[in-house]
Amino acid sequence: MTIDRRVMLATMATMAGLAAGFGPLANAQPKAAWPTKTVKFIVGAAAGGSASDAATRFFANQIAERSKQPVVVDNRPGADGNLAAEVVARSAPDGHTFLVTGNNTHAANVHLYKSMSFDPEKDFAPVTTYARVPYVLLINGNRLAARTLKDFIAHARANPGKLAYASAAVASRVGVEQLKLTAKFDAVNVAYKSGAQAMTDLLGGHVDFYIADAVNALQQVQAGRAIALGVTVAERLPAAPDLPTIAESGFPDFDFASWLAVWTSAGTPPELVRAASAAINDAMGSPAGKQFLEKQGLLPYPGSPEALRTLQQRETLRWGQAIRAAQMVAN
Repeated sequence: MTIDRRVMLATMATMAGLAAGFGPLANAQPKAAWPTKTVKFIVGAAAGGSASDAATRFFANQIAERSKQPVVVDNRPGADGNLAAEVVARSAPDGHTFLVTGNNTHAANVHLYKSMSFDPEKDFAPVTTYARVPYVLLINGNRLAARTLKDFIAHARANPGKLAYASAAVASRVGVEQLKLTAKFDAVNVAYKSGAQAMTDLLGGHVDFYIADAVNALQQVQAGRAIALGVTVAERLPAAPDLPTIAESGFPDFDFASWLAVWTSAGTPPELVRAASAAINDAMGSPAGKQFLEKQGLLPYPGSPEALRTLQQRETLRWGQAIRAAQMVAN
């Protein structure tokens, strides 16, 4: 055996050892007993008012059916998800209390709030991503005559600062601000505490437009209560194949989405984190999970604790850049 071959074999052995801890071979290890009691998912959005709530209720039911343990969804809307995050950050690290949120609490809010009661990295253990959230530009058809994105942009440019748009979370606000910068128009923001409130005021004619997550946007469009002008991601949605993207409607570089993920409190045993991660990914990767995602207009985004940590760090920088470019003021 040559020295080079010994080095090669040793390297392969080391890589195999790492894979056993971080890759598919982890399935060969003894699985932790989880859950052993009631699981609680804390959602930083109102019930029935967001993609995160809808998806959480889906995988919560899946986990309850498979584990035969109670699973509770606890909605704590407000402060762009910070209220929910604080609850989980202060919870016991026993692998049974989780935060369901996304780029707001764990990427954007650090740039929007002068102070927060928790540290997005130090106070949490990442569990997994599970979906990307595309958005849809909606208008109130009674307030605006536009029926295409081109006509909407033309009207907005001709009436600088006269249109009002709703925002209910960091993502919906940044999405509009990115569109304003890209399409070169101005509009006034009206902030709401929940997506349900923002949608209610759009439908009621109190605001002109709203970039809403596809889950709720498509429901209103299909019911004939709002008009959709474009999808914010680069490709059309399977749930709405006839709805053009903003990119193909004259702004080829426009591609905007947020993501949804799960965290638990720092100090939670890694084996429990991995068990929860596997359960959520199994639920969303099942035939029923794939059907749910497509129907809701969500995009699959399976992950792992390590991948989520890397994503969080990268997205914290990216959302900071977007927030500064939009000149959004910290609270």
